Amino acid sequence: MSAAGRWVRAGLHICLEWLLALVFGAVVVTRLGWACVRGAVREGRMRDAPPPCLEHPALGRHKFLKLQNVKLHYVEAGNPEAQLVVMLHGAPDFWFTWRRQITTLSHDFCVVALDLRGCGDSDSPSRCSQYTTSIIARDVASLITLLGRDKAHLVCAGTGGQVGWHMCYHHPQLVAKMVLIHAPHPYVIRQHLNARWTNYLKSWYLYFVRLPLLPEWAAHFSDNVMVDQLLAPLVAAKAVTGDEVDAYKFTFSRREDWRGPLNHLRQIDLSKVEKEEPQPDVITKPTLLLMGDADPALPLDLAYRSAEYVERITVRPVPGRGYLSHVSQAPQVNEAIGEFLREMPWRPLSPLESSSSSPSLMSRVMGASLAVVSSTVGKTTGALEITRALPSGLKTVAQGSIKLAESKLGLEYDY
Repeated sequence: MSAAGRWVRAGLHICLEWLLALVFGAVVVTRLGWACVRGAVREGRMRDAPPPCLEHPALGRHKFLKLQNVKLHYVEAGNPEAQLVVMLHGAPDFWFTWRRQITTLSHDFCVVALDLRGCGDSDSPSRCSQYTTSIIARDVASLITLLGRDKAHLVCAGTGGQVGWHMCYHHPQLVAKMVLIHAPHPYVIRQHLNARWTNYLKSWYLYFVRLPLLPEWAAHFSDNVMVDQLLAPLVAAKAVTGDEVDAYKFTFSRREDWRGPLNHLRQIDLSKVEKEEPQPDVITKPTLLLMGDADPALPLDLAYRSAEYVERITVRPVPGRGYLSHVSQAPQVNEAIGEFLREMPWRPLSPLESSSSSPSLMSRVMGASLAVVSSTVGKTTGALEITRALPSGLKTVAQGSIKLAESKLGLEYDY
């Protein structure tokens, strides 16, 4: 396709994004207006003091780091001499989301739970362009360096995973291992999102936040209704306490407190993957991907598709939607993270994997085929460990294995 054709297609996709944003914005305004008519609007409570759970000493020491143009807040726990684990939350969220991991991982690691810029007690730049993934990744890189470390393990959730992927591509020397919680590869997300029109509906909020001002107002509406909606499944499952809900409402108590988190969402790349667009390179960092098995917007299949872009990856399905599984499924998630981070960094991941640096062609084909077949039954067999080593010219071997597994197991997946 010519350059002019690519520009036209890009322009049409931008128009589509804004059309969807306006449509979803109208739906949100209508629903909020109907809530006002029914008298279902709660008056916002004054929250002048943080709830005790935010200042519990077991969660670590609150610290600040001044970079060139932003001040970052983080919580540090554990032995300062131990291996560093940097935890990156999603959006909208803040460091407190890692409370169940901090108390566990701090026994063996130096844990730093960071408030990304615009979130929690970190500074909030005013312009949306100051929240790009590359800028956030530079913040994280500076944090690791200024803490006097040459590398760190990354534990990322949701949109924080976008930063983790970027770090592995652009700051690989600073990453030891990466743990992703419901955060497939950004390229795979773009492929999935634009594959069919129903996916636009399932990810409607990503388009709605493209609008100015209205998303902040809607999130803060009726005593922070956004917090209630995000935590409703956890409240129903009794996975969070009333104090923990108040911690979120205290942190997002002002309308401007929503600007930073929503700017993180506004920076997510939603563009369509073009045929002539080069595929991402393969990252070499050992990766653990914990993926929810019941998320309508980001299905479990995206985890296995993401494996194509990682040399060594372990995929573990977890029950539920996945985004807050580190809260709702904390014991299971903590065990998986701790086990992964304590492993030797280059242990063999498959009995078919060669111990040499250049495995034979047959073992590469068999290992990749086994990995892809295993992904078909991943929902019922738990963890899947993959070594990516399949040449592009031999994909038909793996595809044949997939079809065979589907016919035997009665499963249907789109690859």
